[in-house]
Amino acid sequence: MNQREIAKEVLAVSLHIAEADKFNFEDSKKRMQLLTESVLKTNLLRQKPNKNCNQTVDLEFQQIDNLKDLLPHLAECSNLRELILHGNRLHTLPEDLSTLSTVETLDISNNLFDDIIPIINALKTMPKLLHLHIGLKDNNEEKYVIQQLPNLITLNNRRLKFFDQLDSDRPSERQSIKSEKSYQSEITFNQEDVDNVENLFNQISNIENNSNLQKTYSPQLADHVKDVMTDFSTKVQQTHSKHFLDTHILKAKYDLYEICFRELIDYFRNNNNKLEQVLKTLQQEHSNIFNDLTNIIYNLRDYKKIQKENHEIEQLIQNSDIVISQNKEIQLYKEERDRLLIEKNKLQQQKDQQYELLHPLQLQVKTLQSNVQLLEQEKENLNNIISQLEYQFAYQQQQQRSQRDSSKQIQSANQSFQDIQSFSNFQTQQVVMLVKGTQTDNQRFFEKESQTNDQEDNVNFTKSIDMQSFQQEIEDLQCQNEQLQQENKKYLEMIIRRSKVEKSSNIMSEISYKQNESPSIIEKKRNKTLSEFHLLVQPQSFRPLTLKQLKDIIQDIYESKSKHDIRQYENKMPLETIEQHMYTYLYCKYGLKNLALEWVACIINAIQKYITEDNDVAVFGLILKNNLDEDFRLLQSQRKLNIEHIIQTILQAKYKTKHVLEIKEIVKQKVAGQITHQEAIDILKSCLQEEEKEIILSQLKMHQIKSVSSVSPIKKVNQKEQRRSSTQKEPIKYEFSVFIKLILEYLMSLYQQYLANFCIVFKSVDHDKDGILNQQQFFKLTESIKPSLQKEEYSKIYEMLDPFQNDKITFSQIVRVFKNPQLYNKNVDLIQQICII
Repeated sequence: MNQREIAKEVLAVSLHIAEADKFNFEDSKKRMQLLTESVLKTNLLRQKPNKNCNQTVDLEFQQIDNLKDLLPHLAECSNLRELILHGNRLHTLPEDLSTLSTVETLDISNNLFDDIIPIINALKTMPKLLHLHIGLKDNNEEKYVIQQLPNLITLNNRRLKFFDQLDSDRPSERQSIKSEKSYQSEITFNQEDVDNVENLFNQISNIENNSNLQKTYSPQLADHVKDVMTDFSTKVQQTHSKHFLDTHILKAKYDLYEICFRELIDYFRNNNNKLEQVLKTLQQEHSNIFNDLTNIIYNLRDYKKIQKENHEIEQLIQNSDIVISQNKEIQLYKEERDRLLIEKNKLQQQKDQQYELLHPLQLQVKTLQSNVQLLEQEKENLNNIISQLEYQFAYQQQQQRSQRDSSKQIQSANQSFQDIQSFSNFQTQQVVMLVKGTQTDNQRFFEKESQTNDQEDNVNFTKSIDMQSFQQEIEDLQCQNEQLQQENKKYLEMIIRRSKVEKSSNIMSEISYKQNESPSIIEKKRNKTLSEFHLLVQPQSFRPLTLKQLKDIIQDIYESKSKHDIRQYENKMPLETIEQHMYTYLYCKYGLKNLALEWVACIINAIQKYITEDNDVAVFGLILKNNLDEDFRLLQSQRKLNIEHIIQTILQAKYKTKHVLEIKEIVKQKVAGQITHQEAIDILKSCLQEEEKEIILSQLKMHQIKSVSSVSPIKKVNQKEQRRSSTQKEPIKYEFSVFIKLILEYLMSLYQQYLANFCIVFKSVDHDKDGILNQQQFFKLTESIKPSLQKEEYSKIYEMLDPFQNDKITFSQIVRVFKNPQLYNKNVDLIQQICII
């Protein structure tokens, strides 16, 4: 394609002339020069073009095999409109051709392209590509090009879009106009109109010279024609309606003649100023009237055509097989709906009758439910009493077991006491019998010798002396007997007291010895103790704990642990884990090893029972296993307080006239009861992000669905009656306990993910699984920190963890120090830098 043919085609497209071959090129040479100024020489590969290069670059048959090197030179041509790369050796195009932002016509035919897909993807990056010449194999490739490049006007010299449709539609429009006997004539725009403007312009220009009409080249006229044609071409490309197209044609004709008006005004400006003002006013009014008229036409719509097309579309739709089949199905669905409505009414009537029959039963059910609630309360009270009795019984059993060791000593003491007592009784009996015998003998002897008074004085004196001695001996024996009884009592009390003191001293020595032992020995002894405990304590001896009892015990252990940590720090002793302190706390509280182990078993069984019901129990269980640090419970408690504060803030904004005490009372009721759906959304917005809020709301809805599905049929009937009786729609409500549990569990899962790598590395280093590391194990743990720290930094961290050089640091101590991001003025803490090796 040479320069002449390109110019003919471009001008023909701009003027919308269907037959470009009949266009007279010689008569419009000046206007073609406005559209195509010149062609670059074929040596563009050797010479760098300047910024004011021409609109067309012809690189036909230049043996070009790589276009990427030429793009910077071509991009400097700011006026480049047409690029010819016909007959080269291009196998592909650069992926990005956006630098050719002004190119409208591109010829890449007769090249060596292998695949059409990457070529089209590259052409998509050219924003103003309108005319394309490319070699295609078949119709499928042509359809693909048209589909992927919707802005093309011509493809391989064949017009696309509305141009062919416009040419094909015009005969039918003319026929319809003739059939309707319209008085409107056909509006056209061709070369003759341009020539008329040019002749008129030349006449006006030659008035002052008083010369004959002659054609003169005027750059002003050429620029005006070019601007009008460009504006007209742009508007026509966006037009698909005939009356809009006719309006554009009239507007273009009007704009062409405007230069004649201006030329005439310029002539009278030098000759007649008054006439110049008149012509200016006339031109302005004329322009305003014409613009108003065109705006009215632009705002019109072809209602008849639209109505006709809509009617045809409706007819096609109604007559289509799909619509007919759909209508039949709709009719069947209507019949089925009517039948179902009749059945529904029957079922509703039956349901109403059943409701009437169920009403007395519902009253009975309510009374039974109230009775069941009372029985449940009594059952809970009985369970508490039973647990207390079991505790007392176990305590008594343990006391009996502890007294078995001293029972033998007590029995031997009792036996010796009984022997002494029996011996003393025997002696007293003998003395009494002897006294009684002497008394009878004395009486007989006194009766026989009563006759002689003189002899009796000596005998009575001697006998009185014997009686006194006997009575003295009896008294002495009785005193010895009493002394022996008192000594036996003192000895028995001393034995019992010593047995208790020895038992308590053994427990305290075991506790103190346990603190000084190595972790491995502690773990072995703990496992041995637990095994002995399972042998001694049977499962039926485990007392079941309620959730409230378990949470009270957990809180007591936390408080005791805090006080114990302060004492240990003051005494420069190592800290205990929460598991170790649980044993210490129970030993100190109950004083008996077996009893403490029974309580440990009860606590563990209660944790397994309530771990899914309460987040506090779950946190305590994970702290026992060294999966969470002890400070996390404080974080969860603070979150609960924050949520209650948010509820209070929401209620204060809602009830502005109520007192603070009333607001706090409402907050307590909501915490103990339910919150609305909107309140839940406001709380989640305040404490969570948008994605996390959606997760919690979806979990709440799932729990609500499960709770509704798990309700008994009788309760469902009651709920339906309540809904029918209530006229207003109640808002959706959630149990606050379920809501806070879901939030805390979600935040706990995020924190577990945060500690996941640290827990894995810690447990791989902690060989005895007691949650305590020594210095060597700690330095092995720090090897997983990436990027690695220096030895001085490791030593500094260890001194911070173990200031008293006890060679023992717990899991919670390490987490407390590692999760501090300001430890070494870094944005990332050490826990996030741990990598699993």
